[in-house]
Amino acid sequence: MKSFNKYIDVNSKNWHESALINLKEDGVIVLRSLAKKPNLEKINEKVGYILKNPSILGSIGYFQKDHNKKIYDGFLLGKEVVDFAANKSVIKLIESYLEDEIVLNEMMLKNDLGNGTQYFPYHRHTGRDVEGPKDKAFGCGAILYLHDTEIGAFCYALKSHTLEIEENPESNLYRHKKKEEIKKNLRRINGNLGDLVIFDERGFHGPEQPVKTPRTVILYGFQSKKLTSNKSRTGIPVVISDLVNLDSHQLKSIGIGGGTRSEYENYHTRKSVIHSKKYKLLSYLITTSSRFYSFYSMLKNKIKF
Repeated sequence: MKSFNKYIDVNSKNWHESALINLKEDGVIVLRSLAKKPNLEKINEKVGYILKNPSILGSIGYFQKDHNKKIYDGFLLGKEVVDFAANKSVIKLIESYLEDEIVLNEMMLKNDLGNGTQYFPYHRHTGRDVEGPKDKAFGCGAILYLHDTEIGAFCYALKSHTLEIEENPESNLYRHKKKEEIKKNLRRINGNLGDLVIFDERGFHGPEQPVKTPRTVILYGFQSKKLTSNKSRTGIPVVISDLVNLDSHQLKSIGIGGGTRSEYENYHTRKSVIHSKKYKLLSYLITTSSRFYSFYSMLKNKIKF
């Protein structure tokens, strides 16, 4: 697959205008120099701890619905992530692109394990969960690279955001009637640690797969406040004290004062997991070990008495 190596340095003159033009033309841009090095180091330090430890018995750690990836709620990584996602310049850029105020729709840490399988197909968002015309941009995804990333990077079909959704609402690329033409425009979006990829949700996208190289990113996105009735795609947990640096506009943009279209427990990364055989087995083991420990403690106290 061909690579996309263009980026826009936010320290350059008129970067906002250039970013807006390129986003409209290609459907995707890469912003560089947004994140400060000390903040990235703090984020990665927390990420390293989270990805080493599964969440068990109330412990803080990743959760893993399948063997392909590890996930964690992004804002719970700390105020550095909150501040980055609520960057005023990025909010202004996306609001200019969507021609509306915006609301955060999701926020997660995602660690693709690189197990050599293709478990997540190239797809697009067709706006089924928003109101209004589908020929208008309704949302932008955002991906923060937490390390230099090439193999296994995010991929985007350039200009595919301009394809009519009403004519062909297929969300999976391989079922689209123009799939061969679209595949020719797929590009691997190479990036450095701290680069932010912003893309129009209507374009076909997804991580490069199958690969054996792991990838760690923070994945989130914003949608039009008007077209979503000011409702996030899912409930987004955050530590309240981590909101201290944000003004009222930033707070509204990350969902404060808004609603949700799907409850936290019904989000796709968590939905149906309790019905899986793996969950039932692990739940049984944890419950059984807890009962055994309770019996052991009681017996120990009786013998001691």
